[in-house]
Amino acid sequence: MTELEATNAILAIIGEAPIDGLPDLTTNEISDSSLALTTLREVSADVQAEGWSWNTDKDVQLTNNAGSVSLPSNALRWVFDPNWDVEGRYTVRGFSVYDSYEQSYDLGTEDVSLAEMVVQLGWDDLPFHAQEFIKIRAGRIYADRMINSAVIYSFTAADEERARGMLIRAEEAHQRNNVLHGSRRGTIRGDAFFPARGNRYRRIH
Repeated sequence: MTELEATNAILAIIGEAPIDGLPDLTTNEISDSSLALTTLREVSADVQAEGWSWNTDKDVQLTNNAGSVSLPSNALRWVFDPNWDVEGRYTVRGFSVYDSYEQSYDLGTEDVSLAEMVVQLGWDDLPFHAQEFIKIRAGRIYADRMINSAVIYSFTAADEERARGMLIRAEEAHQRNNVLHGSRRGTIRGDAFFPARGNRYRRIH
């Protein structure tokens, strides 16, 4: 599914005709298609910020640049390596690592280690189940903003619930958790079923 196809699916929910190409959002043009694409991208960032196996990098090393360390612009969430930040002194302000003990962005010559970093991927890099869920959720939000129809909302809300369920099943199948060997997230054998983020994936918004 392309981003154009997803945008046209959103427009179809409110009965709008499909478009031949994606609108240019840099022109600040206000149109049904530009609002649909903006909503799609907003929802995509929101869904990806939850952190999934397909957009979470492990053991990330950030290079020190003349005393400062910055996260990439597509970083959505991160966890410092506890073996590196033993005292819990570091945080992030903007996209720069900040030493809360010294009240400074100057880290000397030290590089920064992250246990994991959730990044925002482009549309074409998302797996199908993620694209489908994002498309349907964006369509529900878009329709609610544009025409506020209870009938349309109830129809797309049901679709959204089903799509999220499919995304969760695909995520848990990838992790291959089971009651004999625990999970792939560092728990010991016999620690039983332990899906990533616990019940987070099971909440329907």
